[in-house]
Amino acid sequence: MPTSNLFSYLYSMCEGFTRLVYVNLLWILFSVIGLLLFGIGPATSAMFTVIRKWVVGQEDINVFQTFWQAYKQDFWKANAIMWILVLGAYLLYIDFLFIGNFGGLVTTLLSGLLLFFTLLYLLILVYIYPIFVSFKLKPLQYVKYAIHFGLSSPMSMLTIIGTALFMYYLIIFIPAVFPFFSGSVISFVIMKQAKQIIKKIENKHATA
Repeated sequence: MPTSNLFSYLYSMCEGFTRLVYVNLLWILFSVIGLLLFGIGPATSAMFTVIRKWVVGQEDINVFQTFWQAYKQDFWKANAIMWILVLGAYLLYIDFLFIGNFGGLVTTLLSGLLLFFTLLYLLILVYIYPIFVSFKLKPLQYVKYAIHFGLSSPMSMLTIIGTALFMYYLIIFIPAVFPFFSGSVISFVIMKQAKQIIKKIENKHATA
C-alpha cells in the first residue's frame, strides 16, 4: 500500500473513531439531562439518527445540531418506545420467575414458549430504533419490521450480538471505555447491518 494511501486510511480511521466518541458523549450527556428515565430513549433515537446519516454517506452534517434536533423532535415517541421495551423486559423477567414454580412437562413447555418470546423481544430491542429513525410508520409496523429485520438476516443478528458481547467484556475489563464507545459502536454496527434491508424497504415504499 502506498504511503499516501496508508496515511489517508489511518486519518479516516481516526476521524471515524472521533465521531463515535463524540456521539457517544452526547448520548450519555443527554441521557443524564433527561434523568435517564426521560433521557435515554430520545438520546438513543438521536444517536441512531446521526449514525444513520453517516452510514448512508452524509458525513458533513453538524453532529450536535442533528442530534439536538432529533432529540427534541422525537422526545415523547422515543420515550414511549423505551418505556415499552423496559416493560417488556420486566414482564419477561417476571415470567421466568413464575415458571420456576412449576415442574416437569409444564416447565419445559412454558420455558420453550418464553424463550420464543424472548427471541422476538431481542429482535425488537435491536432494530426498533434504527427503523424508527428511518421511517414514519404506525406503531405496530415498527414491531413488524423489527422482527422481519432480525429473521431475514440471522448472520447480521449474530454480528450484532458478538459486538455487544465484545463491548460488554471490554467495558468490564476497561471501565474507562464506557464514556467513549459504549453505545455508539453497537449502534454503528446495527445501522451498518440494517442498511441493505432499510434500502429495500425504502425502494418498496418509493414504488408503492
